[in-house]
Amino acid sequence: MRLLIILLVLLPLASFAQKKKKKDKRTLKERVQELLNTNVQKDSLLIYKEERQDTIPDVELKKKKNHFFGVKTKRAYTVNKISGRTVIEDFYILPEAVAVDPYVLQIFVHDQQREEVKAVRGAKGRLVDRVLHGPYKKLVNDEVVEEGMFFYGTKHQRWVLLDRQNKLLQKEHYHKGWYRDSEITYYDGDAKQQIRSVTPIQYGKKEGMYIHFFPSGRLAMRGRYEFDKKVGVWEEFHEVNNVVIKREIQYAPDPYQKNFRSFIRKEWDKLGNLLYVSPKLSQTG
Repeated sequence: MRLLIILLVLLPLASFAQKKKKKDKRTLKERVQELLNTNVQKDSLLIYKEERQDTIPDVELKKKKNHFFGVKTKRAYTVNKISGRTVIEDFYILPEAVAVDPYVLQIFVHDQQREEVKAVRGAKGRLVDRVLHGPYKKLVNDEVVEEGMFFYGTKHQRWVLLDRQNKLLQKEHYHKGWYRDSEITYYDGDAKQQIRSVTPIQYGKKEGMYIHFFPSGRLAMRGRYEFDKKVGVWEEFHEVNNVVIKREIQYAPDPYQKNFRSFIRKEWDKLGNLLYVSPKLSQTG
């Protein structure tokens, strides 16, 4: 009887040991390749059915493999270990260097040496290599946490951020680097080739980076809006060949300070020489 009891106790333990998951002996590269070769639609964040269909006129459905918006691309990815977690970025890049749109303030590229996707600023007038173009997806330990679309290095269409429990944290809509609902004015009217200003609009309110250009296309002013109000430090620039700051204007650090009075922090001449510092600033301000 005692022997029978012992067998009844050990039998479930043996069964559990047989069902225990075997250790994954694949290399990290093999696991990444298998992950990227699976059906992306299965875990795509862009399949939310409640969203109204994007009606941007230049959007094209994918017709050929690795072709997006009528342009051929090639697939690439990065793999990094951050705080013990495996972070994978899956994306597509243009096979040749491209010229940057003169009004784009930053574009995203693949830095092959550092194995990362990074934003490049001040690339106006230059040819830039390995520019992102097409779908982008970021995974942390095989869980999708960010997904969107690039158009010649700029964020385009819908972008979403999720936590690792697949809960939506943030959703934004872009059109070639600008918020989709932004108010854009032009110097040349209906031709719409010379941008004058871009006022960021999200969900009916001014929210994000405001940009103003000179007729030449050089940056004239920039600053942030939050809840329809100017916040933080706004910058004005001289119209010279290089980007030379002209003036800093201090607004309330957040939109909730109603009694804050804006003031000029500093001023510079066209050569970059400091002309004025507000007495409201500290010696290190």
